Amino acid sequence: MRLLLSLCFASLAVFSTSAAPPIVDDWKYSFRQPANGWEKPRFDDSAWKHGSGGFGIPGTPGSRVGTHWATKNIWLRNRVNLKSIPAKPALLIHHDESTEVFINGLEVAAFTGYTTKFKVVPIDSKAIKAGANLIAVHCNQTVGGQFIDVHLVDANNVPELPQAKRGTKPFISQLITKWGERVTPKNAWTEYPRPQLQRDNWTNLNGEWDYAITSAKQEKAPKKWAGKILVPFSLESGLSGVQRLLDASEALWYRRSFTTKRDAKKRLMLNFEAVDYRCEAFVNGRSVGKHQGGNTPFSFDVTGALQNGANEFIPVLFESHFHDPTAQLTIQPHRREADPRSGKVAYQLVVGHLYRNRLKRLNAVLQVHDPHYGHFGFRRE
Repeated sequence: MRLLLSLCFASLAVFSTSAAPPIVDDWKYSFRQPANGWEKPRFDDSAWKHGSGGFGIPGTPGSRVGTHWATKNIWLRNRVNLKSIPAKPALLIHHDESTEVFINGLEVAAFTGYTTKFKVVPIDSKAIKAGANLIAVHCNQTVGGQFIDVHLVDANNVPELPQAKRGTKPFISQLITKWGERVTPKNAWTEYPRPQLQRDNWTNLNGEWDYAITSAKQEKAPKKWAGKILVPFSLESGLSGVQRLLDASEALWYRRSFTTKRDAKKRLMLNFEAVDYRCEAFVNGRSVGKHQGGNTPFSFDVTGALQNGANEFIPVLFESHFHDPTAQLTIQPHRREADPRSGKVAYQLVVGHLYRNRLKRLNAVLQVHDPHYGHFGFRRE
């Protein structure tokens, strides 16, 4: 019995000396070629950007993109802390295209061409040590899709990778026009969208709204709101006061109130000039309509949801370029950062935000003009 217990404890001790390496998705990266020694632990990467792995273009076969990469080259660095050296150290890697991998300054693998899924590649344990290990990667892309993601693993116990975490910060610039500097909640696009057709009785609803970001699966309005957003400016813009990216799995909710008086002889319609790409509108907690499809006007009759006095209006928008099949033909759904030497233009895609929103009664119409560019208001006739 004593011999058997001793053998059991001995076996446990052997297994405990080879703890599985942690999955690290936090990387420093650069699109510009760094100085010599970039792959070494003591290299100063403080000027590099932070990003979550993997890196590439969504839609590349087998990819899990956390940070958009669309230039010819990318250099990556991260640190993995090991309690012990893996029994059979290996790289779990998906590369598109040619890639070289260094650990603690030593090249442990080099690849040409591309893969369409992750593969396990055994490496020499001499480059690895207990404690902090620097992984440095360079990937070069020439044509087609592109993606790079690298993890240090134990080939005897290959983990399942979690869903990539997409960053929430858009490209931020201090550039602003003299007109942008003058924008306030009181003067944010107060003009009627069609001056020649302006009615006498209408109310502009541009200005500060409550906003919240939830799971796209959430069907009811949130109980807690994240703060204020300045309509008609998009969530990602500086003028909105938020500057946050919306993920494909998320929905953006807006909320504000308006005051009206019910008239039995008239109908109140909620008109949208366009929403890119999907939306649903609620008045006083009641869904008054849904729409899918960009660049087309549509209307909802909201008369039955109204009450005399204050009314709560909540539109919810879904990330446009993730759900719009036509958008995929011409643009990518994440931000693009161009290599300054490539001649490509850098741009920031935005969600389909509230545009030219106004309430109006046309023998009754509550009109919300184009939640892609922003301007709400009511009007009476």
